[in-house]
Amino acid sequence: MCVLACFTTSKERAGVPLENIKHGKNKTAEGEVVSYVFLKNKVVGINPDTDVSFGFPLQTTVRFDYCIQNKNEKAFFKLMKDPVVVGKLYKEEYENLIYSMYQSNDIQEGYKKCFEDILFQLSNDEEA
Repeated sequence: MCVLACFTTSKERAGVPLENIKHGKNKTAEGEVVSYVFLKNKVVGINPDTDVSFGFPLQTTVRFDYCIQNKNEKAFFKLMKDPVVVGKLYKEEYENLIYSMYQSNDIQEGYKKCFEDILFQLSNDEEA
């Protein structure tokens, strides 16, 4: 078991022109998947402590070319000071994010198997 984490940023880093940014998977003009964007205040999940709808307060981007961490849970949490979960993505949103990462050429090939396993588990959960 390991934690595969990607970090978000509210800086303009979607990798596509501003007018082409959309919620979800973002591609370059050449069709390369480079990022996943959560538009400001769009409800994408829930706060697990309160069950209140969750959306990022600023446009938030996951770029696939940096800050990917693959560590065991203990090592991962040692990197952070008092981490707090503020939102848990809805299953469909999570699946879209993982599939976008899987499709990106910026993701190291070694991580593709992790994404395949996650996507397989999510599809099996739907069938249950």
